[in-house]
Amino acid sequence: LTDLPGELLELILCCDVLGAADIGRVSCTCRRLREACQPRGKVWRERFRLRWPSLLKYYSHTDGISWLEEYKARHNAGLEAQRIVASFSKRFFSEHVPCDGFSDIETLGCPSHFFEDELMCILNMEGR
Repeated sequence: LTDLPGELLELILCCDVLGAADIGRVSCTCRRLREACQPRGKVWRERFRLRWPSLLKYYSHTDGISWLEEYKARHNAGLEAQRIVASFSKRFFSEHVPCDGFSDIETLGCPSHFFEDELMCILNMEGR
């Protein structure tokens, strides 16, 4: 694998059957593969695009974005959004919703479009 040309290695690592955990494991094996999976590179950008295609409109192609950090931030925002939504029925079962009932959403440390995207994913889930 390490003897392959960089472009071919990148194409393999961008394959949609590989997940983020796979890319993380591959990048831990040696320096050559870690460099191929660099945080600002094509591999993590493609991972982000495959997982959340609707979010790419918020990014410019010229920005020096750490796609690994963006992937982590969006993933964590999704987990937090799921936790908050799961707590709604317990907190808002009555007719009266307290004024500060959504304060945990307002204090999330992530871009609002991450939270909105996760809410749309939850709403579009089969069986919901």
